[in-house]
Amino acid sequence: MIAKKSQLSSVSRSGMAANRSESLPRGRKSSSKTTAKQKRLETILGQVFRAHWRAVSAKIDRGIDVARDRAPMFFASNHKQCLRLARRYYSPTRAARLAAASLHDIVRLSEPWLSAARESDSFPNEDEATELRKELRKLVAAEYVALTWKPPTFELPNNGWGTCSVFCLPDESVCYGDVYEITASGFSVGSGLRVCKSVAEPFLVFERREAEVGIEQEFYENALSDGDLDAEQHWHIAFLQVTDRRAIDVDINQIC
Repeated sequence: MIAKKSQLSSVSRSGMAANRSESLPRGRKSSSKTTAKQKRLETILGQVFRAHWRAVSAKIDRGIDVARDRAPMFFASNHKQCLRLARRYYSPTRAARLAAASLHDIVRLSEPWLSAARESDSFPNEDEATELRKELRKLVAAEYVALTWKPPTFELPNNGWGTCSVFCLPDESVCYGDVYEITASGFSVGSGLRVCKSVAEPFLVFERREAEVGIEQEFYENALSDGDLDAEQHWHIAFLQVTDRRAIDVDINQIC
C-alpha cells in the first residue's frame, strides 16, 4: 500500500418472561436476545455490503477503472504488484458476484473480522443502529480490516477479542489511518496486529508475500514521516506463523 500521511467506525406472559430474564446469571444474555441482535447486525451488514459492491459494479460497467484508482490502497512491494492485486480484487465478474451475494455468504466472507468486532468493547453494538451502519459501511468499503491488541504477545489474545480495536485499512475518514498510526504512534510500545481482506478470502501465497512486504514498508515509511528517522532501529516487526489463511498476524514491538 502506498500510504501518504497527508491523504490520508398478555400480562401473564410478560410476567413469565420477566421471571425468566431475572433468573439468568448477571452479565449473561438470553440466547434469544443474543440471536436477535446478531441477526440485526448481520442484516445491516448484508445491506451495506451489497450496496457497496453494487456501486462498484455499476462504476465498472460505466467504464471507470476502479482497480487502477484503488491500487495504491493495497499492500504490496511496488505499484505494479499493487495494481495486480487490485485487478484481482475488483475484477468485473467478482464485483458482480459480490453485489448479488446471499446473506449467508456475506457473513461467511466477513467472519474473520466480524466475530472479533462482535466481541470488541470499542465496536458499536447492535442497539446503536446508526453508528453500527456507519462503521460497517467503512469496513466493507476498505480493502483491509485490521484488529489490534496490546501488549504485543507473539500470540493471539488468549482472553478473546473484547479488548481489541477494529480499524479499516486504509481509513480514509481520518488524516492518519495507517498501520504505523494504529500500532505504534504516540506513546505506544507496540501492538499485536491481525490484517484480513475486507472480503476475507484466504490470502494466496503471492498475496501474503506481497502484503507482508507492503505492511513492513508502509510502517517504516510512515514512522519516518512522523519524525522517527531511525525507525528500523526502534521497531521490530515479526510476522507470525499462519494459523488462518484468511489473516496475516504481526507483532510490532519497540526495541529497547
